[in-house]
Amino acid sequence: MESPLPLHPQQEAAFIAGFQTSSIRLHRLTTAHVKSGEAAEGRPASTENGADEESLRRDLETAIKDEDYARAARLRDELRVLQEDGRSAVLAANARFYTAFKNGDLVAMHQAWAQGDHVYVVHPSTGRISGYEMVMQSWEMVCDADYEFPLQVDLQDVEVHVRGDVGYVTCLELVRTKGSSSWGKQVATNVFEKVDGKWFICIHHASHFDE
Repeated sequence: MESPLPLHPQQEAAFIAGFQTSSIRLHRLTTAHVKSGEAAEGRPASTENGADEESLRRDLETAIKDEDYARAARLRDELRVLQEDGRSAVLAANARFYTAFKNGDLVAMHQAWAQGDHVYVVHPSTGRISGYEMVMQSWEMVCDADYEFPLQVDLQDVEVHVRGDVGYVTCLELVRTKGSSSWGKQVATNVFEKVDGKWFICIHHASHFDE
């Protein structure tokens, strides 16, 4: 089992021991069920009748079938704006998550996550940790480790996808502690759900990347 960051041997031993202590409470793991919906962040005011993404898709298909190309073009543009606004909102939520991680800010980390039994995290080389309380305990261990914050965090190969109330970001995490000459490299997938108009992370899965 390895920690999410490069550690000195004493730090790594403490990190592993902490997760082993917690693991006896992790035998009841639940499958994540993210909310699925049809609305997206930043809906343009000009959208037809306040339509959501799925309605716009259906209307666009109908317009094309009816050969109403002027309406189809308008619907296509509205759908593109809606999708771009959703992607921007998910990227902003992703940035909030990594800012909390970089700064070791537990308050911000608590605020970045959706609450419920469906949320989970997979730190590098660990099993799945499920449920909001247990996920937060795992981040407390990371933030309480003997690091000097802020960490250096660089994200590469970032891709974002959004459909309705669910979005996800894939990226390569490069993480380095102060004074370290090496970077920890992880391939990460972050899943977000929109609750009451705001995006929250509900799944973080990071795996070591070896070049």
